[in-house]
Amino acid sequence: MNTHINKIWKEYHNQLLAFINTRVHDNAIAEDILQDVFVKTLHKIDELKDEQKLKSWLFSITRNAITDYFRKKKKESSIVGYEDSDDEFEQENAMKKAEGWIGIYIDELPDNYRKPIELYELQNKSIQEIADELGITYTNARARIQRGRKALKKSLTDCCTFHVDVYGNVIDYYPNPPKCDGC
Repeated sequence: MNTHINKIWKEYHNQLLAFINTRVHDNAIAEDILQDVFVKTLHKIDELKDEQKLKSWLFSITRNAITDYFRKKKKESSIVGYEDSDDEFEQENAMKKAEGWIGIYIDELPDNYRKPIELYELQNKSIQEIADELGITYTNARARIQRGRKALKKSLTDCCTFHVDVYGNVIDYYPNPPKCDGC
Protein backbone atom coordinates (compact mmCIF):
# COMPACT_ATOMS: atom_id res chain seq x y z
CA MET A 1 0.00 0.00 0.00
CA ASN A 2 2.81 2.42 0.89
CA THR A 3 4.48 1.86 -2.48
CA HIS A 4 1.11 2.45 -4.16
CA ILE A 5 0.82 5.88 -2.48
CA ASN A 6 4.41 6.72 -3.45
CA LYS A 7 3.62 5.81 -7.06
CA ILE A 8 0.51 8.03 -6.99
CA TRP A 9 2.53 10.86 -5.46
CA LYS A 10 5.21 10.66 -8.16
CA GLU A 11 2.74 10.34 -11.01
CA TYR A 12 0.22 13.03 -10.03
CA HIS A 13 2.14 15.49 -7.84
CA ASN A 14 2.95 17.99 -10.60
CA GLN A 15 -0.45 17.78 -12.29
CA LEU A 16 -2.35 18.35 -9.06
CA LEU A 17 -0.03 21.16 -7.96
CA ALA A 18 -0.50 22.95 -11.29
CA PHE A 19 -4.28 22.46 -11.01
CA ILE A 20 -4.30 23.95 -7.49
CA ASN A 21 -2.04 26.86 -8.52
CA THR A 22 -4.48 27.89 -11.25
CA ARG A 23 -7.06 28.49 -8.56
CA VAL A 24 -5.06 29.63 -5.54
CA HIS A 25 -2.21 31.66 -7.11
CA ASP A 26 0.06 31.17 -4.09
CA ASN A 27 2.60 28.36 -4.30
CA ALA A 28 2.97 27.91 -0.53
CA ILE A 29 -0.80 27.59 -0.05
CA ALA A 30 -1.00 25.30 -3.08
CA GLU A 31 1.65 23.03 -1.52
CA ASP A 32 -0.33 22.95 1.74
CA ILE A 33 -3.52 22.03 -0.09
CA LEU A 34 -1.66 19.34 -2.03
CA GLN A 35 -0.39 17.87 1.23
CA ASP A 36 -3.97 17.75 2.51
CA VAL A 37 -5.02 16.01 -0.70
CA PHE A 38 -2.43 13.29 -0.26
CA VAL A 39 -3.28 12.82 3.41
CA LYS A 40 -6.93 12.33 2.39
CA THR A 41 -5.81 10.03 -0.40
CA LEU A 42 -3.80 7.96 2.06
CA HIS A 43 -6.79 7.60 4.38
CA LYS A 44 -9.38 6.95 1.67
CA ILE A 45 -7.48 4.93 -0.94
CA ASP A 46 -9.29 1.78 0.19
CA GLU A 47 -12.61 3.38 -0.86
CA LEU A 48 -11.50 3.55 -4.50
CA LYS A 49 -13.21 0.62 -6.19
CA ASP A 50 -12.09 1.15 -9.79
CA GLU A 51 -8.38 1.79 -10.35
CA GLN A 52 -9.22 3.22 -13.80
CA LYS A 53 -10.92 6.17 -12.06
CA LEU A 54 -7.92 7.08 -9.90
CA LYS A 55 -7.12 10.31 -11.76
CA SER A 56 -10.67 11.66 -11.67
CA TRP A 57 -10.97 10.58 -8.03
CA LEU A 58 -7.77 12.50 -7.15
CA PHE A 59 -8.96 15.61 -8.96
CA SER A 60 -12.29 15.37 -7.19
CA ILE A 61 -10.53 15.26 -3.81
CA THR A 62 -8.37 18.20 -4.96
CA ARG A 63 -11.37 20.31 -6.03
CA ASN A 64 -12.99 19.64 -2.66
CA ALA A 65 -9.79 20.60 -0.83
CA ILE A 66 -9.61 23.88 -2.75
CA THR A 67 -13.26 24.61 -1.95
CA ASP A 68 -12.61 23.82 1.72
CA TYR A 69 -9.64 26.20 1.71
CA PHE A 70 -11.72 29.09 0.34
CA ARG A 71 -14.62 28.34 2.73
CA LYS A 72 -12.22 28.33 5.68
CA LYS A 73 -10.56 31.53 4.49
CA LYS A 74 -13.92 33.26 4.08
CA LYS A 75 -15.12 32.06 7.49
CA GLU A 76 -11.89 33.17 9.19
CA SER A 77 -12.04 36.61 7.63
CA SER A 78 -15.61 37.11 8.80
CA ILE A 79 -14.86 35.79 12.31
CA VAL A 80 -11.56 37.56 12.87
CA GLY A 81 -12.91 40.95 11.76
CA TYR A 82 -9.61 42.54 10.94
CA GLU A 83 -9.17 46.30 10.99
CA ASP A 84 -10.21 48.16 7.86
CA SER A 85 -7.35 49.56 5.86
CA ASP A 86 -7.99 52.29 3.30
CA ASP A 87 -7.84 49.67 0.53
CA GLU A 88 -10.43 47.46 2.25
CA PHE A 89 -12.62 50.49 2.91
CA GLU A 90 -12.51 51.41 -0.80
CA GLN A 91 -13.40 47.84 -1.75
CA GLU A 92 -16.38 47.82 0.63
CA ASN A 93 -17.41 51.23 -0.67
CA ALA A 94 -17.31 50.00 -4.29
CA MET A 95 -19.45 47.00 -3.37
CA LYS A 96 -22.00 49.17 -1.55
CA LYS A 97 -22.19 51.60 -4.49
CA ALA A 98 -22.76 48.72 -6.91
CA GLU A 99 -25.45 47.26 -4.64
CA GLY A 100 -27.09 50.68 -4.49
CA TRP A 101 -27.71 51.04 -8.22
CA ILE A 102 -28.16 47.41 -9.22
CA GLY A 103 -31.88 47.78 -8.53
CA ILE A 104 -32.12 50.17 -11.48
CA TYR A 105 -30.89 47.44 -13.78
CA ILE A 106 -33.20 44.85 -12.24
CA ASP A 107 -36.14 47.21 -12.88
CA GLU A 108 -35.13 47.40 -16.56
CA LEU A 109 -35.36 43.61 -17.01
CA PRO A 110 -38.36 42.23 -18.91
CA ASP A 111 -41.28 41.36 -16.59
CA ASN A 112 -40.86 37.59 -16.98
CA TYR A 113 -37.25 37.87 -15.69
CA ARG A 114 -37.54 40.78 -13.27
CA LYS A 115 -39.96 39.16 -10.80
CA PRO A 116 -38.04 35.86 -10.48
CA ILE A 117 -34.74 37.75 -10.02
CA GLU A 118 -36.26 40.00 -7.34
CA LEU A 119 -37.70 37.00 -5.49
CA TYR A 120 -34.55 34.90 -5.76
CA GLU A 121 -31.78 37.45 -5.32
CA LEU A 122 -33.39 40.12 -3.16
CA GLN A 123 -35.91 38.13 -1.12
CA ASN A 124 -33.87 34.90 -0.96
CA LYS A 125 -36.79 32.68 -1.95
CA SER A 126 -36.15 29.18 -3.24
CA ILE A 127 -36.79 28.29 -6.84
CA GLN A 128 -39.75 26.13 -5.80
CA GLU A 129 -41.27 29.01 -3.81
CA ILE A 130 -40.88 31.26 -6.86
CA ALA A 131 -42.48 28.66 -9.13
CA ASP A 132 -45.44 28.33 -6.75
CA GLU A 133 -45.85 32.10 -6.37
CA LEU A 134 -45.71 32.75 -10.10
CA GLY A 135 -47.75 29.68 -11.05
CA ILE A 136 -45.05 28.20 -13.28
CA THR A 137 -43.03 25.00 -13.23
CA TYR A 138 -39.81 24.62 -11.26
CA THR A 139 -37.85 24.24 -14.52
CA ASN A 140 -39.40 27.38 -15.95
CA ALA A 141 -38.62 29.36 -12.77
CA ARG A 142 -35.02 28.16 -12.82
CA ALA A 143 -34.66 29.06 -16.51
CA ARG A 144 -36.11 32.55 -15.93
CA ILE A 145 -33.67 33.14 -13.07
CA GLN A 146 -30.73 32.00 -15.20
CA ARG A 147 -31.81 34.09 -18.19
CA GLY A 148 -32.55 37.06 -15.96
CA ARG A 149 -29.10 36.82 -14.41
CA LYS A 150 -27.55 36.63 -17.86
CA ALA A 151 -29.48 39.71 -19.04
CA LEU A 152 -28.61 41.56 -15.82
CA LYS A 153 -24.94 40.68 -16.19
CA LYS A 154 -24.95 41.91 -19.79
CA SER A 155 -26.55 45.22 -18.77
CA LEU A 156 -24.05 45.68 -15.96
CA THR A 157 -20.99 44.78 -18.00
CA ASP A 158 -22.16 46.98 -20.88
CA CYS A 159 -22.30 49.85 -18.39
CA CYS A 160 -19.16 49.24 -16.34
CA THR A 161 -16.03 47.15 -16.14
CA PHE A 162 -15.95 45.36 -12.80
CA HIS A 163 -13.03 44.03 -10.81
CA VAL A 164 -14.07 41.33 -8.36
CA ASP A 165 -12.32 39.25 -5.72
CA VAL A 166 -12.32 35.44 -5.56
CA TYR A 167 -15.69 35.53 -3.78
CA GLY A 168 -17.36 37.64 -6.47
CA ASN A 169 -17.42 40.84 -4.41
CA VAL A 170 -16.96 44.03 -6.38
CA ILE A 171 -13.57 45.55 -5.56
CA ASP A 172 -13.68 48.38 -8.07
CA TYR A 173 -15.48 49.40 -11.23
CA TYR A 174 -15.02 51.83 -14.10
CA PRO A 175 -17.79 53.29 -16.29
CA ASN A 176 -17.78 52.39 -19.99
CA PRO A 177 -18.66 55.65 -21.77
CA PRO A 178 -20.93 56.33 -23.63
CA LYS A 179 -23.03 53.35 -22.50
CA CYS A 180 -22.83 54.35 -18.84
CA ASP A 181 -24.32 57.54 -17.49
CA GLY A 182 -22.40 57.52 -14.23
CA CYS A 183 -24.10 54.72 -12.27
